[in-house]
Amino acid sequence: MATPRPALRAAAASAGDLALEHPVTTELVGSKAAANLQADRPLTSALTRQVIALALSVDESALDGFDDDDLEHAIGRLRRLAQTIERLSAEAATDELTGIQRRGPGMLALQREIDREQRRRTRGVIVAFVDVDGLKRVNDTRGHAAGDRLLQEVAAGIRSRIRSYDLFFRYGGDEFVIALLDVDAGQAKSIIADIGAEILKRTRGATISVGAEPIRAEDTADLAVARADAALYRGRRRSRGPAGRSVERARLRAS
Repeated sequence: MATPRPALRAAAASAGDLALEHPVTTELVGSKAAANLQADRPLTSALTRQVIALALSVDESALDGFDDDDLEHAIGRLRRLAQTIERLSAEAATDELTGIQRRGPGMLALQREIDREQRRRTRGVIVAFVDVDGLKRVNDTRGHAAGDRLLQEVAAGIRSRIRSYDLFFRYGGDEFVIALLDVDAGQAKSIIADIGAEILKRTRGATISVGAEPIRAEDTADLAVARADAALYRGRRRSRGPAGRSVERARLRAS
């Protein structure tokens, strides 16, 4: 009997979620095998054979010469390999100074979220481009160690005010990108205001400039970030604080 369409959609969504959670393992062995490798439970003999066959891209009949003990040992090694790969991938994706994602992995994660949003149609994804005001001045007058501490405090302040499932990564020297998931413009403005206040408190006076834009149907990660960056630039030209210093701002257009 044919599989009902809702079941097919659910299976596709489940595979997509797994790919988001364990992208390297999924790339290595495929989403179906990865789901069973990552599951914290023993596998039946039949499922063990299925997973190994999927991981090796062979028919299950190719494993007929192996007994269950051999295959159980093999699945244990495959699980440990997948865990090691995921750990090393996470370490390579992390910015050493701030402890958040680097630009490359962050942009890939943003593209996956954009693809998922276009499939699921939630309230929306809003991309915010963040620039730390006056970092060069801090480096020039107080030294690069002070500048590094400022970046660390800004990263910590942002991370403390976004949700665990929002995206956050370092884009460049004094630039960060945040993707607020499943929010509308009003919620995004509130979160960004909280971030600005938190950074002001943590740093005793440092400010950020923020440009924010909701994603569009035709967006890629590069386009979404470029529009948020352009919004920051326009806002910076329009608004200057005391003594010419930029103050926190955001431009949000209702989606």
